Amino acid sequence: MKKAEIAFKHYEKGEKYEALLVFKELVRDYPKSEHYGRNLYNIPTIYQELDSTALAIEWFKKVLNDRKLDDSEKDHSRGIFETNTNFKHYSAMNIGVINYNTGDYSEALRYYKLADTQYPYYNTSGTDLKLNKIKLASNISDCYLKLNKIDSAIIILLPHALTESPGAKNHASEKIIHIVSEKKRESSFKSELEKSLKSFKKIQTGIVLTCYGIEVKIYPYFDEELTKEYLMNTELYKKIIKAGNNG
Repeated sequence: MKKAEIAFKHYEKGEKYEALLVFKELVRDYPKSEHYGRNLYNIPTIYQELDSTALAIEWFKKVLNDRKLDDSEKDHSRGIFETNTNFKHYSAMNIGVINYNTGDYSEALRYYKLADTQYPYYNTSGTDLKLNKIKLASNISDCYLKLNKIDSAIIILLPHALTESPGAKNHASEKIIHIVSEKKRESSFKSELEKSLKSFKKIQTGIVLTCYGIEVKIYPYFDEELTKEYLMNTELYKKIIKAGNNG
């Protein structure tokens, strides 16, 4: 604990490299500490802050490959809204961010998808789980846009755009509308959205639509009943139909 206090004092004084060296010592000397996961995760986080991206990725991968770490473990060290460790989830996310910022959009996409599937986010709050899903979908959509995969950029957002949102605004819906407008797809996406409603199928806890030839599973966020009528009354559907008609 004394060594950890030294590390945090270095960090608070802006001596990030010195803090990083202490965290490395803690990981090496105390592998069975209850704070081992936090100490290990702090290393690539500081490297990322120091713009040492190659070393940040190397150490984030060490987090991903560490069998001692379990993202589902309870932890409140990040604040009251974080209920689990999520070290691997955030490591995959951060590798995605680094690759996106350096222009490797395929690698960024790969790690964002891993953060969604292999290293999922844990939280006891349904709202925080939904917000995380929306953020991931938005990041994945950005990668698809950079790779000029416009259909995929829209589809990844669709389940969130056609359901209730925790925020005051539906970010996924607004993003699709922006993409459609920017790519001059108002008319074609209107037709695709209308066609997708004809493929409407109910599944155990949600529905399936086929859009651009891909099955999209949609589940309610709160207690909304996902019917055709409900979908046609969403902001996304009404705005796309209006834009398509005007286009």
